[in-house]
Amino acid sequence: MRKNEARGYLYILIGTTLWGVSSVVAKSLFIIGLPPAELVQIRLTIATFTLLLILILFDRKRIIISLKDLPYFLVLGFVGVAGVQFTYYYTISKIHVGPAVLIQYLSPIWIALYAFIFQKEPLTKGKMIALFLAILGCYFTVGGYRMDLLRLNRIGIMSGLISSLFFSFYALYGEKGLKKYDSWTLILYGFGFGAVFYWILISPMKVISEGYSFKIWMAFLYIAIFSTLIPFGLYFKGIEQIRATRASITATWEPVVAGMTAYFVLGEILFPLQVLGGIGVIAAIVLLQMAKEKAAPSTPIEIRQKE
Repeated sequence: MRKNEARGYLYILIGTTLWGVSSVVAKSLFIIGLPPAELVQIRLTIATFTLLLILILFDRKRIIISLKDLPYFLVLGFVGVAGVQFTYYYTISKIHVGPAVLIQYLSPIWIALYAFIFQKEPLTKGKMIALFLAILGCYFTVGGYRMDLLRLNRIGIMSGLISSLFFSFYALYGEKGLKKYDSWTLILYGFGFGAVFYWILISPMKVISEGYSFKIWMAFLYIAIFSTLIPFGLYFKGIEQIRATRASITATWEPVVAGMTAYFVLGEILFPLQVLGGIGVIAAIVLLQMAKEKAAPSTPIEIRQKE
């Protein structure tokens, strides 16, 4: 392995570790009664203004967009970002962190099905095996083999599946924007319009008047910086060193970190069959990305705007 490749894998692993840990921080906030929509608003607002300040100071050209592309960014923020952010956090608030993160990792499966149905890409044997593994793995991950667990988690499971669909839309729609704009420009305006969407739903003054403690505001800041800007920077830096498909495979480290952190911090326990299901989901993603790399070695940089 070349030195640059090793550095690229390290960037991805650090970034996905931060994503995994931040999901547990979010769960801790939900346990004490914070509404998911409020956390989304706070996270998007802090992340947007922090990134805007950084770009103003160091790279102003990435702030500039064409007015004719404004509708595109509105849809990206109001539908893609707003949808995936809320459903992801809502899922975490309803079920254990590990399954919540794993369910969203079904999005590559939906993207593969979209390509098969609408773009006439062949559904190869490898993709069919990946699809089967993903469905079976998800079934075990959410406890489908136990009706009591399935009933208890029903709302969270539905929210997680919807979140994976939102993320699929966001990835496909965001890829269109990458043909013209830098990834940081998409993040800035996607998160920015997503924040505006939640300002309409929840007044920023209401959040300020809640009187959250300094400790909770530090948690908000952690999620905005260490769940957004730093891991995104590391992820994109990693993609510069290794292919996006390999980065996607390496990113499956995230649900592993999320599950382990939730176990040690929150005491969340996954049953053996749930762990086996999680391994199935991860194996499905690895198979799918390997097939994708083999079919298209020059795949463009993928957008990964995470929870």
